[in-house]
Amino acid sequence: ANAIRVLCKIIDASILGQIERFIKQAVVDRNSLVSASALICGNQMATDPQKLEVVRRWVNEVQEAVNNRSEMVQYQALGLLYMIKAHDKLAVGRIV
Repeated sequence: ANAIRVLCKIIDASILGQIERFIKQAVVDRNSLVSASALICGNQMATDPQKLEVVRRWVNEVQEAVNNRSEMVQYQALGLLYMIKAHDKLAVGRIV
């Protein structure tokens, strides 16, 4: 879990496509700590415009994480889902 958070801080947009699959798998992991770490990673990457395009492709995985039993994972997933859909007011209204 800590490795995922550190990896997201040092990753470059050119390398992101190569490890995207592993981060997407971590988002839907059964372990809530791993899932929350991957979602935090997504939140951090969503602040960079180059990485935001990759994060927007994770919508299905993030919506799955919203239904997780852990409240920590649900909170992080809602935050990331809002960041992904912030440009579309109708989509934000459907989240709530």
